[in-house]
Amino acid sequence: MRTLQWAGLPPLPVLGQGTYFMGDQRARRTAEIDALRLGVSLGMTLINTAEYYGAGGAEELIGEAIRDGREQVFLVTKVWPSHASARDVQATVRAACARMRTPYIDLVLLHWPSRSVPLEETVRGLRAVRDAGLARHIGVSNFDVPWLKRLAALERRPSEFAANEVPYSLAQRGIEQGVMGEATEHGRLVLGYSPLAHGHYGGWDTKPSLRTAAEAHGATPLQIALAWTVQRPGIVAIPKAVSPAHVRANAAAGDIVLGDEEMAAIEAEFPAPARPYRPMLPANIAFHRLVLGAARLQRRMRG
Repeated sequence: MRTLQWAGLPPLPVLGQGTYFMGDQRARRTAEIDALRLGVSLGMTLINTAEYYGAGGAEELIGEAIRDGREQVFLVTKVWPSHASARDVQATVRAACARMRTPYIDLVLLHWPSRSVPLEETVRGLRAVRDAGLARHIGVSNFDVPWLKRLAALERRPSEFAANEVPYSLAQRGIEQGVMGEATEHGRLVLGYSPLAHGHYGGWDTKPSLRTAAEAHGATPLQIALAWTVQRPGIVAIPKAVSPAHVRANAAAGDIVLGDEEMAAIEAEFPAPARPYRPMLPANIAFHRLVLGAARLQRRMRG
């Protein structure tokens, strides 16, 4: 697996592992644990999760998966915005550490921006967990350029907030307008989630640019689409996979290096949108409380 060195972070694989929708069904637990362990063995040692995923169930699943190999893994988790106060950030990260059976988390992010809690207060909470040794690095998620400007004004040093997790795929290229440039300017890693558009985008196999590159690299069009997301510097993509075949295919995509002509052909077929990226969820604490409460209720109902 190719790696990158970015700002003050340790070397990271260009492809990590996402865990959205993991840990919320007992019947899939063994397969999901096995998938994470297989991914780590193939070099996808960054594992990305959140307190929202399975209402903590994904973090518990990860704790089991890395039980005998914590030091091999770079753990990322996210604080839900209804817990964005300084006190709640600290309580949330302590609970996440307990669920993942680890004394620290490598990177802690605010999951979505929130207008209900001043960003200055959330920053204070993130710094507190870092200073207490509960987080080695801190950052944000789903921040667009206006929110990133507010964050940059609060930084004590360049790249203090080490990462911004945002959607990025051939079907979602909005971050190329502004967000990527801000990341380069301020030394932030871009964590690209949904690199295959959650699997909802159809027709990967029918696209000539992907098929041509796939034939040249002995790969599949989906692997080419995934490889495309990590061709630029400073980006780690975090696809999710459960089946062993899917995990292995993702890992192999991390070794594909596309040429300039291939990149140009692909991007001509998947043009960037005219509008830049904007956060999808409203920055409203009542909404966020409702969403997290629904996730917790769903988990209790599933036992």
